Amino acid sequence: MKIIIIVPDGVGVRNYLFSNFVSNLIKENNEVFIYHKLSKSAIEEIKNVKPEIKNFIEIPHFIEKPKVRIVRESLAYARLLRNKEKLNNKTIMKFWNPNKKGIKKKILYFLAELLGYFLSKSKKLIKIYDKIYEKEIQSSNQSNLINKKLLDIKPDFILNLHQRAPIASLIVESAKKININTGTVIFSWDNVPKARLVSRYNYYFVWSELMKNELLELYPEIIEKQIKVTGTPQFEFYYESNYLLDKKIFFSKYGLDIRKRTICYSGNDSSSPYEANYLKDICESISQIKEEDRPQIIFRRCPVDKSDRFDKVLENYKGLIYSIDPDWRIEKEQEDSFASIYPTLNDNKILINTVQYSDVVINLGSTMAHDFAVFDKPCLYLNYNPVKNSKYKVEDIYKFQHFRSMENIEAVGWINNKEEIIKKVIKAIETPDKVGRDRKKWLQRIIFHPLHNNSIELSKTILEELKNIN
Repeated sequence: MKIIIIVPDGVGVRNYLFSNFVSNLIKENNEVFIYHKLSKSAIEEIKNVKPEIKNFIEIPHFIEKPKVRIVRESLAYARLLRNKEKLNNKTIMKFWNPNKKGIKKKILYFLAELLGYFLSKSKKLIKIYDKIYEKEIQSSNQSNLINKKLLDIKPDFILNLHQRAPIASLIVESAKKININTGTVIFSWDNVPKARLVSRYNYYFVWSELMKNELLELYPEIIEKQIKVTGTPQFEFYYESNYLLDKKIFFSKYGLDIRKRTICYSGNDSSSPYEANYLKDICESISQIKEEDRPQIIFRRCPVDKSDRFDKVLENYKGLIYSIDPDWRIEKEQEDSFASIYPTLNDNKILINTVQYSDVVINLGSTMAHDFAVFDKPCLYLNYNPVKNSKYKVEDIYKFQHFRSMENIEAVGWINNKEEIIKKVIKAIETPDKVGRDRKKWLQRIIFHPLHNNSIELSKTILEELKNIN
Protein backbone atom coordinates (compact mmCIF):
# COMPACT_ATOMS: atom_id res chain seq x y z
CA MET A 1 0.00 0.00 0.00
CA LYS A 2 1.02 3.63 -0.49
CA ILE A 3 0.91 5.93 2.51
CA ILE A 4 1.55 9.68 2.55
CA ILE A 5 2.70 11.18 5.85
CA ILE A 6 2.27 14.95 6.12
CA VAL A 7 5.10 16.59 8.07
CA PRO A 8 4.14 20.29 8.19
CA ASP A 9 6.97 21.31 10.55
CA GLY A 10 9.94 20.02 12.51
CA VAL A 11 8.18 18.86 15.67
CA GLY A 12 6.97 15.58 14.17
CA VAL A 13 10.46 14.57 13.10
CA ARG A 14 11.63 13.26 16.47
CA ASN A 15 8.46 11.50 17.55
CA TYR A 16 7.43 9.90 14.27
CA LEU A 17 10.35 9.85 11.84
CA PHE A 18 13.19 9.10 14.27
CA SER A 19 11.05 6.51 16.06
CA ASN A 20 10.28 3.10 14.54
CA PHE A 21 6.83 4.13 13.31
CA VAL A 22 7.65 4.78 9.63
CA SER A 23 10.21 1.96 9.62
CA ASN A 24 7.46 -0.44 10.74
CA LEU A 25 5.26 0.62 7.83
CA ILE A 26 8.12 0.14 5.37
CA LYS A 27 9.00 -3.29 6.82
CA GLU A 28 5.45 -4.38 6.01
CA ASN A 29 6.12 -3.63 2.31
CA ASN A 30 4.29 -0.32 2.25
CA GLU A 31 5.57 2.58 0.19
CA VAL A 32 5.81 5.70 2.35
CA PHE A 33 5.99 9.28 1.04
CA ILE A 34 6.96 12.16 3.34
CA TYR A 35 4.98 15.23 2.22
CA HIS A 36 6.85 17.92 4.09
CA LYS A 37 7.71 21.53 4.79
CA LEU A 38 11.22 20.85 6.11
CA SER A 39 14.64 22.32 5.44
CA LYS A 40 17.27 20.48 3.38
CA SER A 41 19.40 19.89 6.47
CA ALA A 42 16.41 18.40 8.32
CA ILE A 43 15.85 15.96 5.46
CA GLU A 44 19.53 15.00 5.49
CA GLU A 45 19.32 14.32 9.22
CA ILE A 46 16.25 12.09 8.68
CA LYS A 47 18.01 10.17 5.89
CA ASN A 48 21.05 9.63 8.11
CA VAL A 49 18.93 8.35 10.97
CA LYS A 50 16.47 6.33 8.88
CA PRO A 51 17.99 5.56 5.45
CA GLU A 52 14.98 3.39 4.59
CA ILE A 53 12.87 6.58 4.31
CA LYS A 54 13.56 7.62 0.72
CA ASN A 55 10.55 9.47 -0.72
CA PHE A 56 10.42 13.18 0.18
CA ILE A 57 8.04 15.61 -1.54
CA GLU A 58 7.93 19.29 -0.63
CA ILE A 59 4.54 20.83 0.04
CA PRO A 60 3.96 23.82 -2.30
CA HIS A 61 4.29 27.25 -0.73
CA PHE A 62 0.92 28.16 0.76
CA ILE A 63 -0.44 31.37 2.25
CA GLU A 64 -4.00 31.46 3.54
CA LYS A 65 -6.21 34.12 2.02
CA PRO A 66 -7.46 36.60 4.64
CA LYS A 67 -11.03 35.34 4.20
CA VAL A 68 -9.95 31.73 4.84
CA ARG A 69 -7.94 32.70 7.90
CA ILE A 70 -10.83 34.68 9.36
CA VAL A 71 -13.08 31.64 9.01
CA ARG A 72 -10.48 29.32 10.59
CA GLU A 73 -9.81 31.67 13.52
CA SER A 74 -13.54 32.29 13.98
CA LEU A 75 -14.17 28.56 14.27
CA ALA A 76 -11.38 28.24 16.83
CA TYR A 77 -12.77 31.12 18.88
CA ALA A 78 -16.31 29.71 18.69
CA ARG A 79 -15.17 26.30 19.89
CA LEU A 80 -13.15 27.78 22.73
CA LEU A 81 -16.24 29.64 23.94
CA ARG A 82 -18.27 26.43 23.79
CA ASN A 83 -15.50 24.36 25.40
CA LYS A 84 -15.29 26.85 28.27
CA GLU A 85 -18.96 26.26 29.04
CA LYS A 86 -18.99 22.53 28.34
CA LEU A 87 -15.95 21.85 30.53
CA ASN A 88 -16.82 24.53 33.11
CA ASN A 89 -13.29 25.86 32.82
CA LYS A 90 -12.68 29.57 32.25
CA THR A 91 -8.98 29.05 31.60
CA ILE A 92 -9.88 27.55 28.22
CA MET A 93 -9.98 31.11 26.89
CA LYS A 94 -6.30 31.55 27.78
CA PHE A 95 -5.62 29.51 24.64
CA TRP A 96 -7.02 32.40 22.59
CA ASN A 97 -3.89 34.48 22.32
CA PRO A 98 -3.86 36.00 18.83
CA ASN A 99 -0.96 38.02 17.51
CA LYS A 100 -2.50 41.49 17.11
CA LYS A 101 0.58 43.39 16.01
CA GLY A 102 -0.23 45.64 13.07
CA ILE A 103 -3.51 47.12 11.89
CA LYS A 104 -4.28 44.27 9.47
CA LYS A 105 -4.01 41.62 12.18
CA LYS A 106 -6.03 43.72 14.60
CA ILE A 107 -8.83 43.92 12.03
CA LEU A 108 -8.54 40.21 11.21
CA TYR A 109 -8.87 39.12 14.83
CA PHE A 110 -11.60 41.64 15.57
CA LEU A 111 -13.64 40.10 12.75
CA ALA A 112 -12.74 36.57 13.87
CA GLU A 113 -13.89 37.25 17.42
CA LEU A 114 -17.08 38.87 16.19
CA LEU A 115 -17.96 36.02 13.85
CA GLY A 116 -16.73 33.41 16.35
CA TYR A 117 -19.01 34.75 19.09
CA PHE A 118 -21.95 34.50 16.67
CA LEU A 119 -21.02 30.94 15.63
CA SER A 120 -20.59 29.80 19.23
CA LYS A 121 -24.34 30.07 19.74
CA SER A 122 -25.10 27.12 17.46
CA LYS A 123 -23.51 23.72 16.73
CA LYS A 124 -25.28 23.81 13.38
CA LEU A 125 -23.64 27.10 12.43
CA ILE A 126 -20.21 25.73 13.35
CA LYS A 127 -20.80 22.74 11.07
CA ILE A 128 -21.88 25.03 8.24
CA TYR A 129 -18.73 27.14 8.62
CA ASP A 130 -16.57 24.01 8.78
CA LYS A 131 -17.90 23.23 5.30
CA ILE A 132 -17.30 26.82 4.18
CA TYR A 133 -13.68 26.55 5.36
CA GLU A 134 -13.22 23.28 3.47
CA LYS A 135 -14.64 24.78 0.28
CA GLU A 136 -12.59 27.98 0.55
CA ILE A 137 -9.30 26.23 1.15
CA GLN A 138 -9.90 24.03 -1.88
CA SER A 139 -10.15 27.16 -4.00
CA SER A 140 -6.54 28.17 -3.29
CA ASN A 141 -4.01 28.41 -6.13
CA GLN A 142 -2.03 25.45 -4.75
CA SER A 143 -5.02 23.10 -4.69
CA ASN A 144 -4.59 22.00 -8.31
CA LEU A 145 -0.90 21.21 -7.75
CA ILE A 146 -1.73 19.05 -4.76
CA ASN A 147 -4.60 17.32 -6.56
CA LYS A 148 -2.23 16.44 -9.39
CA LYS A 149 0.41 15.10 -6.97
CA LEU A 150 -2.13 12.93 -5.17
CA LEU A 151 -3.48 11.57 -8.45
CA ASP A 152 0.08 10.74 -9.53
CA ILE A 153 0.91 8.88 -6.30
CA LYS A 154 -2.55 7.35 -5.76
CA PRO A 155 -2.06 6.80 -2.02
CA ASP A 156 -4.25 4.47 0.01
CA PHE A 157 -3.99 6.63 3.11
CA ILE A 158 -2.77 10.05 4.25
CA LEU A 159 -1.67 10.69 7.84
CA ASN A 160 -1.12 14.20 9.22
CA LEU A 161 1.46 14.56 12.02
CA HIS A 162 0.21 17.89 13.36
CA GLN A 163 -3.51 18.51 13.59
CA ARG A 164 -3.34 22.31 13.91
CA ALA A 165 -1.26 23.08 10.79
CA PRO A 166 -3.29 24.98 8.13
CA ILE A 167 -0.87 23.87 5.42
CA ALA A 168 -1.88 20.24 6.08
CA SER A 169 -5.58 21.02 5.68
CA LEU A 170 -5.00 21.90 2.04
CA ILE A 171 -3.77 18.34 1.40
CA VAL A 172 -6.48 16.76 3.52
CA GLU A 173 -9.27 18.56 1.67
CA SER A 174 -7.76 17.58 -1.69
CA ALA A 175 -7.68 13.96 -0.51
CA LYS A 176 -11.36 14.08 0.38
CA LYS A 177 -12.24 15.21 -3.14
CA ILE A 178 -10.68 12.08 -4.64
CA ASN A 179 -11.86 9.70 -1.89
CA ILE A 180 -8.55 9.04 -0.15
CA ASN A 181 -8.88 8.08 3.50
CA THR A 182 -7.18 10.42 5.96
CA GLY A 183 -6.09 10.38 9.58
CA THR A 184 -4.31 12.56 12.10
CA VAL A 185 -2.41 12.09 15.29
CA ILE A 186 -3.11 14.50 18.15
CA PHE A 187 0.30 15.94 18.74
CA SER A 188 0.40 16.70 22.47
CA TRP A 189 -1.45 15.82 25.67
CA ASP A 190 -3.03 19.28 26.04
CA ASN A 191 -4.12 19.84 22.42
CA VAL A 192 -7.77 18.76 22.21
CA PRO A 193 -9.39 21.52 24.36
CA LYS A 194 -7.42 24.20 22.46
CA ALA A 195 -9.89 23.99 19.53
CA ARG A 196 -7.18 23.77 16.88
CA LEU A 197 -8.31 20.61 15.13
CA VAL A 198 -8.47 22.32 11.75
CA SER A 199 -9.73 19.56 9.41
CA ARG A 200 -11.99 16.53 9.79
CA TYR A 201 -10.55 13.08 9.16
CA ASN A 202 -11.64 9.48 8.77
CA TYR A 203 -9.43 8.48 11.71
CA TYR A 204 -7.98 10.08 14.84
CA PHE A 205 -5.04 8.41 16.59
CA VAL A 206 -4.89 9.50 20.21
CA TRP A 207 -2.67 9.09 23.26
CA SER A 208 -5.19 7.56 25.66
CA GLU A 209 -8.80 6.80 26.58
CA LEU A 210 -8.76 10.19 28.31
CA MET A 211 -7.97 11.95 25.02
CA LYS A 212 -10.53 9.84 23.19
CA ASN A 213 -13.22 10.96 25.62
CA GLU A 214 -12.16 14.60 25.20
CA LEU A 215 -12.55 14.33 21.42
CA LEU A 216 -16.00 12.74 21.74
CA GLU A 217 -17.13 15.41 24.19
CA LEU A 218 -15.79 18.46 22.36
CA TYR A 219 -16.28 17.32 18.74
CA PRO A 220 -19.71 15.63 18.64
CA GLU A 221 -19.42 15.24 14.86
CA ILE A 222 -16.65 12.66 15.44
CA ILE A 223 -17.97 9.17 16.19
CA GLU A 224 -16.32 6.64 18.49
CA LYS A 225 -15.23 4.13 15.84
CA GLN A 226 -13.14 6.84 14.15
CA ILE A 227 -10.92 7.23 17.22
CA LYS A 228 -8.11 4.77 17.83
CA VAL A 229 -6.10 4.74 21.07
CA THR A 230 -2.50 4.02 20.05
CA GLY A 231 -0.37 6.15 22.36
CA THR A 232 2.49 8.29 21.06
CA PRO A 233 5.98 7.15 19.99
CA GLN A 234 7.76 10.02 21.73
CA PHE A 235 8.54 8.05 24.89
CA GLU A 236 9.80 4.85 23.28
CA PHE A 237 13.36 6.20 23.00
CA TYR A 238 13.78 5.79 26.76
CA TYR A 239 13.64 2.03 26.27
CA GLU A 240 16.42 1.88 23.67
CA SER A 241 19.75 1.12 25.30
CA ASN A 242 21.78 2.49 22.38
CA TYR A 243 20.93 6.05 23.50
CA LEU A 244 22.28 5.59 27.02
CA LEU A 245 25.81 6.78 27.76
CA ASP A 246 27.94 5.68 30.67
CA LYS A 247 27.39 8.14 33.52
CA LYS A 248 31.09 9.01 33.71
CA ILE A 249 31.15 9.84 30.01
CA PHE A 250 27.98 11.97 30.15
CA PHE A 251 29.06 13.89 33.27
CA SER A 252 32.57 14.43 31.96
CA LYS A 253 31.29 15.75 28.64
CA TYR A 254 29.30 18.52 30.31
CA GLY A 255 31.59 19.24 33.27
CA LEU A 256 29.29 17.70 35.87
CA ASP A 257 30.50 16.26 39.18
CA ILE A 258 29.72 12.54 39.32
CA ARG A 259 29.80 12.63 43.16
CA LYS A 260 26.90 15.07 43.40
CA ARG A 261 23.14 14.56 43.20
CA THR A 262 21.56 16.33 40.24
CA ILE A 263 18.50 18.53 39.69
CA CYS A 264 17.14 19.20 36.20
CA TYR A 265 15.38 22.50 35.60
CA SER A 266 13.44 22.32 32.32
CA GLY A 267 12.29 25.62 30.84
CA ASN A 268 9.18 26.50 28.87
CA ASP A 269 9.08 28.68 25.76
CA SER A 270 8.91 32.48 25.73
CA SER A 271 5.14 32.45 26.28
CA SER A 272 6.06 31.70 29.92
CA PRO A 273 7.72 35.01 30.84
CA TYR A 274 9.20 34.28 34.28
CA GLU A 275 11.27 31.17 33.63
CA ALA A 276 14.52 33.04 34.38
CA ASN A 277 13.04 34.31 37.67
CA TYR A 278 12.26 30.75 38.74
CA LEU A 279 15.73 29.59 37.75
CA LYS A 280 17.27 32.40 39.81
CA ASP A 281 15.16 31.43 42.83
CA ILE A 282 16.25 27.80 42.54
CA CYS A 283 19.93 28.72 42.21
CA GLU A 284 19.79 31.14 45.14
CA SER A 285 18.16 28.50 47.32
CA ILE A 286 20.36 25.55 46.36
CA SER A 287 23.52 27.64 46.80
CA GLN A 288 22.63 27.94 50.50
CA ILE A 289 23.13 24.20 51.04
CA LYS A 290 26.58 23.40 52.38
CA GLU A 291 29.09 22.55 49.65
CA GLU A 292 29.53 18.83 50.41
CA ASP A 293 25.75 18.20 50.28
CA ARG A 294 24.83 20.67 47.54
CA PRO A 295 23.20 19.20 44.40
CA GLN A 296 24.21 20.50 40.98
CA ILE A 297 21.66 21.78 38.46
CA ILE A 298 21.27 20.87 34.80
CA PHE A 299 19.40 23.54 32.86
CA ARG A 300 17.58 22.32 29.75
CA ARG A 301 15.89 25.14 27.90
CA CYS A 302 12.88 24.75 25.60
CA PRO A 303 14.22 23.93 22.10
CA VAL A 304 12.67 27.02 20.51
CA ASP A 305 13.80 29.42 23.25
CA LYS A 306 16.90 31.08 21.79
CA SER A 307 16.58 34.16 24.03
CA ASP A 308 19.29 35.54 26.30
CA ARG A 309 16.98 35.80 29.31
CA PHE A 310 18.83 33.10 31.29
CA ASP A 311 22.34 34.37 30.59
CA LYS A 312 22.75 36.44 33.75
CA VAL A 313 21.62 33.61 36.03
CA LEU A 314 23.90 31.12 34.28
CA GLU A 315 26.84 33.51 34.61
CA ASN A 316 26.18 34.32 38.28
CA TYR A 317 25.90 30.66 39.31
CA LYS A 318 28.72 29.04 37.36
CA GLY A 319 29.84 25.88 39.09
CA LEU A 320 26.32 25.25 40.42
CA ILE A 321 24.33 25.21 37.19
CA TYR A 322 25.29 23.64 33.87
CA SER A 323 23.39 24.53 30.72
CA ILE A 324 22.97 21.56 28.37
CA ASP A 325 21.18 23.01 25.37
CA PRO A 326 18.86 20.90 23.23
CA ASP A 327 20.43 20.00 19.88
CA TRP A 328 17.74 21.43 17.63
CA ARG A 329 18.89 23.12 14.43
CA ILE A 330 17.73 26.11 12.45
CA GLU A 331 19.09 27.15 9.06
CA LYS A 332 18.41 30.85 9.47
CA GLU A 333 17.35 32.91 12.44
CA GLN A 334 13.60 33.34 12.59
CA GLU A 335 11.03 34.14 15.19
CA ASP A 336 10.85 31.41 17.84
CA SER A 337 8.76 28.74 16.22
CA PHE A 338 8.63 24.96 15.97
CA ALA A 339 7.84 25.48 12.26
CA SER A 340 11.38 26.70 11.53
CA ILE A 341 13.38 24.30 13.69
CA TYR A 342 14.04 20.56 13.84
CA PRO A 343 15.68 18.11 16.25
CA THR A 344 18.80 16.06 15.65
CA LEU A 345 19.16 12.46 16.74
CA ASN A 346 21.86 13.64 19.13
CA ASP A 347 19.22 15.51 21.11
CA ASN A 348 17.62 12.17 21.96
CA LYS A 349 20.87 11.17 23.66
CA ILE A 350 21.10 14.50 25.48
CA LEU A 351 17.51 14.32 26.73
CA ILE A 352 17.52 10.64 27.68
CA ASN A 353 20.78 10.86 29.61
CA THR A 354 19.68 14.08 31.32
CA VAL A 355 16.59 12.27 32.58
CA GLN A 356 18.48 9.07 33.40
CA TYR A 357 21.11 10.82 35.51
CA SER A 358 19.03 13.54 37.19
CA ASP A 359 17.36 12.79 40.52
CA VAL A 360 14.43 15.20 40.14
CA VAL A 361 13.02 17.66 37.62
CA ILE A 362 11.62 21.10 38.45
CA ASN A 363 9.46 23.11 36.08
CA LEU A 364 6.26 25.07 35.55
CA GLY A 365 3.70 22.47 34.48
CA SER A 366 5.88 20.88 31.81
CA THR A 367 5.43 17.55 30.00
CA MET A 368 8.91 16.70 31.33
CA ALA A 369 7.06 15.35 34.38
CA HIS A 370 6.07 12.43 32.13
CA ASP A 371 9.60 11.95 30.79
CA PHE A 372 10.90 11.60 34.34
CA ALA A 373 8.00 9.32 35.30
CA VAL A 374 9.16 6.85 32.63
CA PHE A 375 12.27 6.31 34.81
CA ASP A 376 10.10 6.56 37.96
CA LYS A 377 11.67 9.85 39.03
CA PRO A 378 9.82 12.69 40.79
CA CYS A 379 8.81 16.05 39.39
CA LEU A 380 8.34 19.24 41.40
CA TYR A 381 5.91 21.72 39.87
CA LEU A 382 6.52 25.39 40.67
CA ASN A 383 3.34 26.79 42.17
CA TYR A 384 3.96 30.41 43.06
CA ASN A 385 4.25 33.77 41.29
CA PRO A 386 7.88 34.96 41.31
CA VAL A 387 6.86 38.50 40.31
CA LYS A 388 4.29 40.49 42.30
CA ASN A 389 1.20 41.85 40.54
CA SER A 390 1.97 39.83 37.43
CA LYS A 391 -0.69 39.39 34.74
CA TYR A 392 0.67 35.89 34.12
CA LYS A 393 -0.72 33.95 37.09
CA VAL A 394 0.46 30.52 38.17
CA GLU A 395 -3.03 29.92 39.54
CA ASP A 396 -4.35 29.88 35.97
CA ILE A 397 -1.72 27.41 34.73
CA TYR A 398 -2.78 24.50 36.91
CA LYS A 399 -6.45 25.09 36.15
CA PHE A 400 -5.81 24.26 32.49
CA GLN A 401 -7.92 21.34 31.37
CA HIS A 402 -5.08 18.84 30.93
CA PHE A 403 -4.13 19.15 34.61
CA ARG A 404 -7.54 17.81 35.61
CA SER A 405 -6.03 14.43 34.74
CA MET A 406 -4.21 14.67 38.10
CA GLU A 407 -7.43 14.61 40.13
CA ASN A 408 -7.44 12.19 43.08
CA ILE A 409 -3.79 11.20 42.69
CA GLU A 410 -0.47 12.56 43.93
CA ALA A 411 1.23 12.94 40.55
CA VAL A 412 3.90 15.55 41.39
CA GLY A 413 5.33 17.46 44.31
CA TRP A 414 4.54 21.17 44.68
CA ILE A 415 6.84 24.10 45.46
CA ASN A 416 4.39 26.69 46.79
CA ASN A 417 6.90 29.45 47.54
CA LYS A 418 10.60 30.18 47.23
CA GLU A 419 11.21 29.30 50.89
CA GLU A 420 10.10 25.70 50.22
CA ILE A 421 12.63 24.99 47.47
CA ILE A 422 15.41 23.52 49.63
CA LYS A 423 13.09 21.37 51.74
CA LYS A 424 11.14 20.01 48.75
CA VAL A 425 14.26 19.31 46.68
CA ILE A 426 15.98 17.44 49.52
CA LYS A 427 12.84 15.37 50.14
CA ALA A 428 12.54 14.51 46.43
CA ILE A 429 16.20 13.46 46.25
CA GLU A 430 16.39 11.53 49.51
CA THR A 431 12.90 9.97 49.52
CA PRO A 432 11.69 9.98 45.88
CA ASP A 433 8.90 7.48 46.64
CA LYS A 434 7.26 10.07 48.91
CA VAL A 435 7.08 12.83 46.27
CA GLY A 436 4.61 12.41 43.43
CA ARG A 437 4.13 8.79 44.44
CA ASP A 438 1.38 8.31 41.82
CA ARG A 439 3.48 9.53 38.88
CA LYS A 440 3.28 6.13 37.16
CA LYS A 441 -0.47 6.07 37.60
CA TRP A 442 -0.69 9.54 36.04
CA LEU A 443 1.50 8.41 33.15
CA GLN A 444 -0.88 5.51 32.53
CA ARG A 445 -3.83 7.91 32.39
CA ILE A 446 -2.08 10.15 29.89
CA ILE A 447 -0.46 7.61 27.54
CA PHE A 448 -1.41 4.15 26.29
CA HIS A 449 0.84 1.42 27.74
CA PRO A 450 3.21 -0.29 27.19
CA LEU A 451 5.08 2.84 26.14
CA HIS A 452 7.82 1.04 24.25
CA ASN A 453 5.19 -0.48 21.96
CA ASN A 454 3.46 2.71 20.76
CA SER A 455 5.14 2.83 17.32
CA ILE A 456 4.07 -0.74 16.64
CA GLU A 457 0.57 -0.05 17.93
CA LEU A 458 0.14 2.97 15.66
CA SER A 459 1.48 1.32 12.49
CA LYS A 460 -0.41 -1.92 13.19
CA THR A 461 -3.69 -0.07 13.78
CA ILE A 462 -3.35 1.96 10.57
CA LEU A 463 -2.63 -1.15 8.48
CA GLU A 464 -5.49 -3.11 10.06
CA GLU A 465 -7.95 -0.31 9.29
CA LEU A 466 -6.72 -0.09 5.70
CA LYS A 467 -7.23 -3.84 5.25
CA ASN A 468 -10.76 -3.52 6.55
CA ILE A 469 -11.46 -0.65 4.15
CA ASN A 470 -10.09 -2.55 1.17
